[in-house]
Amino acid sequence: MVLARWGGCAYCSGPAEVLDHVRPFEHGGRDVESNLVAACHRCNGLKSSLSLAEWAVTANTERE
Repeated sequence: MVLARWGGCAYCSGPAEVLDHVRPFEHGGRDVESNLVAACHRCNGLKSSLSLAEWAVTANTERE
């Protein structure tokens, strides 16, 4: 149901396939709707338990 709200992956605009915790549990995130976004399998796997800031640095490094 939540995936239907999203047009695609919040990180790359790929397909919305899974829900991702923007702020992971390991960083104090909670399992609440305001902490969830749709993500494709690839971005969800790459982000893993990284914070959004940590993942952004990693993602930018991979593009270079």
